[in-house]
Amino acid sequence: MGWFTHDEPEEVVFEEVVDTDGQIWPAFTDDDGVLWIDVDYDVEVTINGAIVDGQIRGAEVDEHGRIWIDYD
Repeated sequence: MGWFTHDEPEEVVFEEVVDTDGQIWPAFTDDDGVLWIDVDYDVEVTINGAIVDGQIRGAEVDEHGRIWIDYD
């Protein structure tokens, strides 16, 4: 689940995010919409995309850890 950047947030299913280096990471969000990178080790990355329905969409993570996906 993630949030679209529209007036009313809508659920969107994604399983991977893309960092600024182009690396793809498995990911998910919790019930509060907070993004988690799904690996067995600590990692800190800057997200600028999410893969939705096989397409890379622009995305960013806010100061609360929630992912916002550009779906224009």
